[in-house]
Amino acid sequence: MRNYLLLSTFGILAACGGSSNNENKPPSTDSTQPVVNQAPNISLEGNSLVNAGDVLSLTTTVSDPENDSVTGKWTSSLPGVQFLEATGNAHHVIFPDVDKQTQVTLTYTVTDSHNNQASKTWQVTVMPKSTAGHIELVDALTLAGGGHASITATFAMTSKIEKIDWRTDGFELTNTNTQSSHDTRAGQSTFSVKLPEVTQTQLFDIIFEITTNDEVVTRTIKATLAPESEPSLSVSLPEQFVINEKSTQTIQPDIIRTNEIISYDWQWQGTPAPAQQTQGKSFYTFKAPELSETQTFKLLLTVTMQGNIQKTAETSVVVQNVTDLNAIELSLDRLYAVPGQTITVTSNLTNFEDVESASWLVHDFNEELLQKSNEKLVITIPDEDTYQTSPLVEYKVKLKNGAEKSAFANFSYVSKSVAKDLLEVKDPGEFSVYPDYPTTLGLEFRGDLDIEEVTVSSTDYEPYDSLEWTLEGHHLTLNLHKRTISRKGLTAIKITAKAGDVVRESLIMGTAHQALVVPYAGVTETYIMGSEAQVFGQVFHLNDKKDLPSHWQAESTSDDVTIKQVSDTSASIKYNGDFERYVTLEFHATDEFDQTDHSEVKLRYESSHTFRGDDYVCKVTDGQFESCREGGFGQPLDLTAPAELKQVITRGDYACLLGNYGTVVCNAKGDNPVKNVPAQLLVTKLNAVDATNVCAQLNDASWQCWGSRGTELTELLEANATVHKVLANGALTCLVSNKDIKCYDGDTQTKLLEDILPQDLLIYTREICYRNGSGTLKCDIE
Repeated sequence: MRNYLLLSTFGILAACGGSSNNENKPPSTDSTQPVVNQAPNISLEGNSLVNAGDVLSLTTTVSDPENDSVTGKWTSSLPGVQFLEATGNAHHVIFPDVDKQTQVTLTYTVTDSHNNQASKTWQVTVMPKSTAGHIELVDALTLAGGGHASITATFAMTSKIEKIDWRTDGFELTNTNTQSSHDTRAGQSTFSVKLPEVTQTQLFDIIFEITTNDEVVTRTIKATLAPESEPSLSVSLPEQFVINEKSTQTIQPDIIRTNEIISYDWQWQGTPAPAQQTQGKSFYTFKAPELSETQTFKLLLTVTMQGNIQKTAETSVVVQNVTDLNAIELSLDRLYAVPGQTITVTSNLTNFEDVESASWLVHDFNEELLQKSNEKLVITIPDEDTYQTSPLVEYKVKLKNGAEKSAFANFSYVSKSVAKDLLEVKDPGEFSVYPDYPTTLGLEFRGDLDIEEVTVSSTDYEPYDSLEWTLEGHHLTLNLHKRTISRKGLTAIKITAKAGDVVRESLIMGTAHQALVVPYAGVTETYIMGSEAQVFGQVFHLNDKKDLPSHWQAESTSDDVTIKQVSDTSASIKYNGDFERYVTLEFHATDEFDQTDHSEVKLRYESSHTFRGDDYVCKVTDGQFESCREGGFGQPLDLTAPAELKQVITRGDYACLLGNYGTVVCNAKGDNPVKNVPAQLLVTKLNAVDATNVCAQLNDASWQCWGSRGTELTELLEANATVHKVLANGALTCLVSNKDIKCYDGDTQTKLLEDILPQDLLIYTREICYRNGSGTLKCDIE
């Protein structure tokens, strides 16, 4: 059976190379003193990870300064360990079965013929009996509908990992995300999910699966998804972590929640405290303190959820004193590299007068790629077909008196294909360039690599007068400037990044505007054929200039549209055609240099249409209101349509109709306050806010709202100048104000998305989403 080294990502850094627990001083050279017989010297070599029941072979080398005869004896910190008869220098050990990952210390003590003794220890990680490896994962979970859950699996395999996958059986989860970090055989994977709301308890399995080059290993969680009743929060940590002093460890909790997390508070109890602690994050990374003896600390995590709900979990952290690491430390010029780059590992040992030998070993690595000297190791990164590999560097020093000291370090590298993905620039979304108006654009690469070179270029019809950039880490800042732009259109910027032998080109797309004004035409709406719609445009100037000329027009003169200009920014629109269609309208504005730009809005005109809400399905046939029925076929809602039907809305258990002359009719199945429509309204557009509230836009662009929050909503819209649409989903109230999206919790603004110029604001799977200027649906508000 093969045995493998368990890397630090699994939570334990094995003490490879052994430690010297008996560093003897050389004999005195004083001729007046008698010569003292010295103790033997011992060295051990072998693996440090083994499955229960397997045989571990350790090679021992014993020498005595006076060539005395020696005898040896093995002892173990774990009962039941069997030491077989040695074969030459090879000693064989069998470990009993264990229930969980167990750290075992083996001690080999030798005695010479003068009763001088020396001991050497070897630390071994024993895994539960398995032919494939070990996965740490909870067995059962109870989840709350509408909440969030984060589940972490920690694993170590005995063969090469090819694929990691999470899936469900018995119930489909859609809003999921998986993040994995591993080397060829060990690591972590976190499965995050936004849970759907359910009306009855669902029982299903969450399956974690690892495919290796030998077999497929799975662990199953029995999950219960219950309807949301009370806000709930569950936080758990593994029972214990074992780490060597001065080593770095990341701890990830399992969290199940029904609402947003406000804060994470990690508390290390005991002294000394670790270095490089992370705070305020969902994970805890630290560097274990240096100790004179092994010590156990307590680590607490307090998680606070919205509603001031708190839960605390704790774990114990055993920091092991490793005496053979105290004197030597290693530093790396980079921890993460790609093919073609090098990593330089430097020792803090500079005086070699007392050193007999210094050697470098990189486990499972090509020796031809290593350039060694006493105090420095230069590693050239190869191109391998692997996602990520994290080799262990061992630096072993043997002193002239026979004592040995070792230090360890980890680095990681990825293949060229993975590196190319990490060198891609994240999509910055919508960005704009204006004539003779310098623009700064902040970009970010997908991975935090050491990028050695970046070039930026553009092939636009009208070139940039200035295209400059600065790179800091994985953040790229572009400074853009075009003095003149003769026509509005796309601008394309190519970014080429190089790290080692890896080169990646990214293309970002924006809009070049020919004027200093930004017109905004509003959001998409649906109207009944023959009715008139009123549109409200807005003009924004980059330098806040006011009273600039603007007007409305149809996209094409053949659109069969009548436009009555009400003001510079508002117009009455009527489609005169016979066929249902979208009508595209343009809102034009002119800057102080007589340069013009425009924005578009699409109005949908329907003759026969079905409007679907939460409870009701409302139908219009040949321009006439037909019915609103529960589920489409159930009990009808009593509604008398106003003259010349213009608009239909339905949400919750209500429906409202708007006539072409501003009359509003509403009704509901229950005692819904939406039924109480204010008198003497002259409405141009209806807006279903949520299940108990409606807002109506008047012909002066102001709003009047009614329902359970009517007064509150009216005041909120009044405080935001021109508003084009408003929606609420219980948690947030969001509105399109100017060209931005603003969201509120009560009257407190909690979110601002600037310069979106949204085409629409809508509810999608109970989440407030929007369509941007290119029509792409985005649900990144909450």
